[in-house]
Amino acid sequence: MDFSGFIAQRYLRSRRHSRFLSRGSVTAIVGIALGVMVLNITLAVMNGFHGEMRRTFVENLPMISVITTTPEGFLHVGAVMDTIGTDPEVVGVAPYIRQEVLVSSTRRIGPPRPQAGVVWGIEPDLVDSVQPISRFVRPHPEVLASLDLPGTPRVILGADLANSLYTAIGDTVVLTSVNGEVDLDNIAAVSRRFVVTGFFDSGMPEFDGRFVYTGIRAAGEMLGYTDGGASLIGIKVRDMMRAGLVSDRVEFSLGRDFYATDWMTMNASLFKWIKLEKIIMILLLGMIILIAGFNIIGILTMMVGERRREIGILLAMGARRGQIMGIFLINGVWLGLVGVFWGSLVGLAGIFYLDHFGVALPGEVYFVDRVPVLLQWGDFGLIAGVTLLMCLGAGLWPSWEASNLKPMDIIRYT
Repeated sequence: MDFSGFIAQRYLRSRRHSRFLSRGSVTAIVGIALGVMVLNITLAVMNGFHGEMRRTFVENLPMISVITTTPEGFLHVGAVMDTIGTDPEVVGVAPYIRQEVLVSSTRRIGPPRPQAGVVWGIEPDLVDSVQPISRFVRPHPEVLASLDLPGTPRVILGADLANSLYTAIGDTVVLTSVNGEVDLDNIAAVSRRFVVTGFFDSGMPEFDGRFVYTGIRAAGEMLGYTDGGASLIGIKVRDMMRAGLVSDRVEFSLGRDFYATDWMTMNASLFKWIKLEKIIMILLLGMIILIAGFNIIGILTMMVGERRREIGILLAMGARRGQIMGIFLINGVWLGLVGVFWGSLVGLAGIFYLDHFGVALPGEVYFVDRVPVLLQWGDFGLIAGVTLLMCLGAGLWPSWEASNLKPMDIIRYT
């Protein structure tokens, strides 16, 4: 052990009980450990919520949506889907008809109360290759296949939308939309009756309160699309974080009459807010570590005051001022290392507990029924590194003050 490290180790101990740390050192370590623990657990929970939000968006909407500039939409989607499928990163392609509608049902008391909704015409055999709708269909996934059965057209209503309409399985709902060109002097509406055959429950009120799923043929007949037509084509890619790159390639391969938009671009404002929220949370909770850093400044300053005579003797015996400065810098970094170690260890234990045992959440309020966590080692490393830098910075002023003491004055007046 070098000179500075040996003296630093002695200075951290209590004067009365030389084998134990002083009370001030323990207080600083506990403060740093608490700050690191809270930051690690909070960021893991935030990452978990954000990961669940991304997953929910991807599962309820196509990763990439392709539209055409022609007013009639896609007249024959087969050739376009074949072109899209040649991309090596595309793992699923399906046609859709999407349209805003009014959804109403017959009420036992009072007049019908329409609700705004979005009807999705889907191909039951292909839609699961793009988004796992069958996973959220109630009472059982086989309901999805019934949308293609002949006879009265069927729909799957979002769970929250069905509650607003007071509808049950077997009830009839009416979908109403504007068909053709919109003329304010002559608005032509088209309506059609559908039988409710199931419910869609993703846990996201934004989707469950608006989405209506029906067969693509029934939607096309109602909205005036040709047989085999669609308003958009949904794409699923192997890596959802590369959806933007695949979107650009697909748009280039299809030509100028087609536009492709990925899920990150469609929700850009939301994810910017999520990123900003994470930064603000780091800054706010980082104040705990900052306070602990000021505690280190106070401890080292008092240590310099208490050890003035010893510092003067060391300087008189030939110790370099850099070595004296190193003593107190090592003290600050050592306190930070111990605090970071215990804070990271306890934080990791808390994350493990939340991941394996969980804390229940009200499912009707949040889109998950337990607190989600996502451990990212990069966050652990960033928090540890910044904390150690703060502890090193906290030791600069006291160590500089100690190194500039004049040994003759100290020995003479103490």
